[in-house]
Amino acid sequence: MSDTAIAVVGVGCRFPDAWTPEEFWSNIDNGVISMRPLPDDLLRASGVDEETLRGSDYVRVGTRLPGAAEFAADFFGYTPREAELIDPQHRIFLEVAWEALERAGHISSADAKTVGVFAGSGVGPYSAALFAAKARTEGVAAAVGDLDLTLGGEVDFLPSRTAYKLGLRGPALSVQTGCSSSLYALNYAALSLLAGECDIALAGGSAVQEPLLGYRHKPGRALSDDGQCRSFDHRSNGTNHGSGVGVVVLRRLADALADGDEVLAVLYGSAVGNDGPDKIGYVAPSPAGITRVVSGALNVSGISAERLRYVEAHGTATPLGDQVELAALTTALRRTSAGTGYCRLGSVMSNIGHTGPTAGIAGFIKAVHIAGTGVLPPHPAFERPREPGVLAESPFTISTELGHSTDDCYVLVNSVGMGGSNAAAVLGPPPARTRAAAPRREKVRLQLSARNRTELDALSRKLADALERSELPPADVMYTLRVGRRDFEERRVVTAEPGRLAAALRLPRPPLVKSRRSPARRAALVIGADSAIPADIRELLLAALPAGTETFTDTAAVPADRFVILVGTGPQPGEDRHVLREDAPDLRDEVEAALTEAWLQGVPVDWTPLSPDTGRRIALPSYPFTRQRYWALDRVSLAPGAGAAASAASAASAAPVADTAGDDVEAGLLAIWRDLFGVPAIGLDDHFGALGGTSLLAVQLALEIENRFGCMVNVHRAGGSKVTVRRLAELVRAQKDMSGTPNTGLGDELDRGDDEFIDADLKLPLGSVASARSRGKDFLLTGATGFLGAFLLRELLDHTTGRIYCVVRADDEAAGMDRLRAAAQKFTLPEPDAERVHVVPADLRDLAKAGEVYRDGELGRRVGHIVHCAAKVVFTEPYRTLREENVLPMADLLTWARGHGIRDFSYVSSLAAAGPAMGSANRYLETRAQSLDPQAGSYGAGKWVCERLLTRAEEDGMRVRVFRPGLIMSSSRTGAGNDKDLIYFALISGLAVGGHPQDDRVLMMSPVDLVANAIVELALSPGSIGRAYHLVAERGVSMRRLFALLGAAGLPTEPMPLADWQQRVRRLALETGNPILSAAALLELEGHDDDELAVQAAGWQPWLSRKGLDPRLTGQTLRRGIEFLARRDDLVMKLVGDLVARDEESETER
Repeated sequence: MSDTAIAVVGVGCRFPDAWTPEEFWSNIDNGVISMRPLPDDLLRASGVDEETLRGSDYVRVGTRLPGAAEFAADFFGYTPREAELIDPQHRIFLEVAWEALERAGHISSADAKTVGVFAGSGVGPYSAALFAAKARTEGVAAAVGDLDLTLGGEVDFLPSRTAYKLGLRGPALSVQTGCSSSLYALNYAALSLLAGECDIALAGGSAVQEPLLGYRHKPGRALSDDGQCRSFDHRSNGTNHGSGVGVVVLRRLADALADGDEVLAVLYGSAVGNDGPDKIGYVAPSPAGITRVVSGALNVSGISAERLRYVEAHGTATPLGDQVELAALTTALRRTSAGTGYCRLGSVMSNIGHTGPTAGIAGFIKAVHIAGTGVLPPHPAFERPREPGVLAESPFTISTELGHSTDDCYVLVNSVGMGGSNAAAVLGPPPARTRAAAPRREKVRLQLSARNRTELDALSRKLADALERSELPPADVMYTLRVGRRDFEERRVVTAEPGRLAAALRLPRPPLVKSRRSPARRAALVIGADSAIPADIRELLLAALPAGTETFTDTAAVPADRFVILVGTGPQPGEDRHVLREDAPDLRDEVEAALTEAWLQGVPVDWTPLSPDTGRRIALPSYPFTRQRYWALDRVSLAPGAGAAASAASAASAAPVADTAGDDVEAGLLAIWRDLFGVPAIGLDDHFGALGGTSLLAVQLALEIENRFGCMVNVHRAGGSKVTVRRLAELVRAQKDMSGTPNTGLGDELDRGDDEFIDADLKLPLGSVASARSRGKDFLLTGATGFLGAFLLRELLDHTTGRIYCVVRADDEAAGMDRLRAAAQKFTLPEPDAERVHVVPADLRDLAKAGEVYRDGELGRRVGHIVHCAAKVVFTEPYRTLREENVLPMADLLTWARGHGIRDFSYVSSLAAAGPAMGSANRYLETRAQSLDPQAGSYGAGKWVCERLLTRAEEDGMRVRVFRPGLIMSSSRTGAGNDKDLIYFALISGLAVGGHPQDDRVLMMSPVDLVANAIVELALSPGSIGRAYHLVAERGVSMRRLFALLGAAGLPTEPMPLADWQQRVRRLALETGNPILSAAALLELEGHDDDELAVQAAGWQPWLSRKGLDPRLTGQTLRRGIEFLARRDDLVMKLVGDLVARDEESETER
């Protein structure tokens, strides 16, 4: 085995008529030609005018790249706006690179190998069109200076973008040699591997011609007169543009064999070079230049010419190009062989056209198939050579029939770059595998994961198809899924005999299949002092579990958030624990079962210690990306001569409102928005979110407004995703006092017109109360998958004995239970008791209908008490929008309950539904009767309306309790908190910038565990009927005080004026792009200016005293909340991880 041999261990590609390598290779074997006539409407949409379309010289033939306009933006963490500004060449290359690494079995985040990216591409028509559109409307300087357009389209950033998004730390090199770019990239990828710069290398290219389709034929130029590319044929008179993206995964051959990689082919050598001046013109090919490079590749590879069975030529189908290339290839091969007709000749350009910088890798991927299988594909549309005598005397034959090599199949790939940069590579068949296959077994455990259940189900179906279509060894499938896949939170384990795996994957149901959503968590190993477990089994467990996994002798000492592997013979499995029976006949299988369960529960597992010497990676179906169309050119005119007005009109066609500014403020804001979004036509009433606005863009917008107008507008409170230029203009004018009284200022008050909806909702029909019936004993809970709801479910299980029916938005009961389990796990709560918790899979808005069909009307018979916690907690949407989520479902729920005689109703409202009582010195009284506070905002107004509906329901006998919590903070016991909590975002941001605001406005808050405990125990108390409870301390706390508490808990910060603090957070948000900082920068604290603000909270005081509880937060509670979030969220960890870790270390030292 050569020390310089390079293994091809994975392939990903997207070519015309082919989403996958298998489809591409099938098309090649079957001689499929992808150049076809294009419909007129498609050509018009790509910018072809009628005169051109009717011209006799216009060639309406081309190829289409599947999914060219689509992208899995959400998967790769891009907003819609960002996705539209990234050239499809970059986007598709990113997807294909992922697929190639997955097929190679080396996408795992646990894989410590260094991976490099070497790629070639060119200027994409998509980016060029966006640049031209901006230049037309705003000038060339604005287009040149647009960083987003530069990063999204420049060829330099394709490899580094891929490395950034895939987490690759090897070299990231952009190679630009024209048509030979991707084969040049392959050469340098191989050299980088041999130099030890990386362990794995991605090599490839990307070319996407859309939206340019069709062309005007000009005699004597490179493009053919009929759109076909007939390489080496007597009719050849040019080529056609094609699109394609291809990536191969390379490793040193010795490493690949040792790791059990599937070697598809072996790269024995490659060479590159330039023609120099020895040719008739710069763009003309040079026979001597091509000969030198091909000879160099053969010499480096150590493969003599007579061993070649196929040469994949460049094959542009221009008369001069084909003639020069054929002569150069013949000369090169003649240096080591005088034979004739022993080697087939072909070019993939005859199938898919000229893919520009991707041409070399397209030919190489075709050659991988030939070398690996021995299949000699046909050369399509070939009739006879232009010079039959030249071909007959050469080493080559050209055939339109499929053939097979009778011996080892070696292939040479040649790529010619316009301008003279040439590349060649020599491949051969894969050697026999040296690593043993995974042992056959009666039962196999397959583990799959995805971002969500829909994609997990799609991945399961793809794997089932693969198992049924080919004879994949199940044990190696299991091994590949373990060591060669990235772990996501939605997880599934299939345990079955090999013959039942496909069926179980198609219908993932217990007992063969277990699925759950599992955020990352830690494990603990419990081994009793008298355990007889062998030392090697113990070491194996610890080697597979994450470093730092603790071992205990008693489960009572294990922290509540750990998944426990309990070694013993007596204990029974339970929630959050797996029992590894030390008396089992096959202890290694017991270990595997325990680790599989740990993985299912979210624990990272290193599987290599279980299979140090056996197991082979095999190519399996890649991730089922959920793609959407992102095509900014839909809003840009591509017609020749289209000026700025035409482009603007086209771009604005989807918006009903014209973009004409009414005054200087609106004009200035429109200019800011256009620059921010890179969209030339924006209307005064276009929504910030619909244009792709993010929290980081909101910060940029606020700073731009401050720079231009000298005032600060909080985009979040002004409407958030719904804010418009018109709304911001009102706020700017108000602050500058330019147009009198504004429309209510900061945006937290009710919008104009909402009073009509509120009046109508107060009169919503509630139906009549059914006649008396035997009282149900069970509870119905809404919102159980949310933060407070998950704690309420736990309290109901602890304080009641019957069933708890949970309304969960899910496809079925099993999926709903998975969501409940995931919520419990997220907040470190015990897993819900499946015997007592019953899922009602329904949207709250459809509960009345679902309640009738659910288990033949069981809800109406068994439920006696409803705890309604579900709500959409949003402060930036108008009442007319929020009522659809919060008010109308409440009315429907009340109507359904009354219709079934269910009289007990506990409602989780909010302090936002209350207001300061007149004559009470701004005291919020704990009464059911409340006037609507005009400052309540849309969310508070919705809660207020719901309370009024409950008052009406009480008039004919319903027993109602109302609970009004304030801000709900993390658990006082575990620190479990809400990862969307803006107060914690502010605290974390303060720690990140080292300062806190001198802000004494008062906030009302309580820990979530206290609030949930109080709601359930008070709801069960007869004395609570008809009452309202304010679940807060009677005195609030300021942001200054919260930071002081943190300082006392070991996390000090420096005081600074509020405006300075906000500015510092904004600047860091822009520097880092961290969305937590962005959200905090937009946070306008909803505190009260009066530091003596008091909320009457007498109702729960007797309960607090009896329980010995205090709702006031401590520094340790706040700190535990921050540490909890940091352990579970990398974005938090990046901001405060070092600070928390340093303080923990100092505590240990003390």
